[in-house]
Amino acid sequence: MKAKVLRLTTSQPETEIEIQMAIWFDIDIKSGVPLFKQVIEQVRRAVGTGMLQPDERLPTVRELAEEHSINPNTIAKAYQNLELMGIVYTRPGVRGGTFIAPGVAAGMRLVELERFQEDVRKVVRDGYNLGLPQGELNQTFQHELTEWYSAHPLPAPATLNMTPVLNERAAKKLYTSKDKE
Repeated sequence: MKAKVLRLTTSQPETEIEIQMAIWFDIDIKSGVPLFKQVIEQVRRAVGTGMLQPDERLPTVRELAEEHSINPNTIAKAYQNLELMGIVYTRPGVRGGTFIAPGVAAGMRLVELERFQEDVRKVVRDGYNLGLPQGELNQTFQHELTEWYSAHPLPAPATLNMTPVLNERAAKKLYTSKDKE
């Protein structure tokens, strides 16, 4: 898959960092999970983590099918489902394709943060069940955290300020519900 170029602006004026990021789909034909569902989940996670941005073009059905040696109809089914979910939109024509829908990133980010929080809870439960004292679990976590960030010095993806989006959604919901009454 083609590499994606991510440009991050730093706090210093006119300073920009360019990072090559590979966009890929890790499709496992042996997992038992239908392939189209794997594509859907991976697009959702990529949007939630900021790897895919609003109005960013996804690989074509043909590109993805050829790269993973799977039926193009499988990819088309995934893209159709993503469109029904409102995560992507399609645009016909020469500059057409399948693109990430604007306005979905904040909601997907919340889902990813909830998933992350549950993963952290599981790690804590597992440590507790192993009989690890809190200090030892914390020390282990801090060690792994330091190792990871030392080995991966890339800047973290930009965080989304979700408050305005959530306020806008709440206002729309309230406004829409008042209209129905």
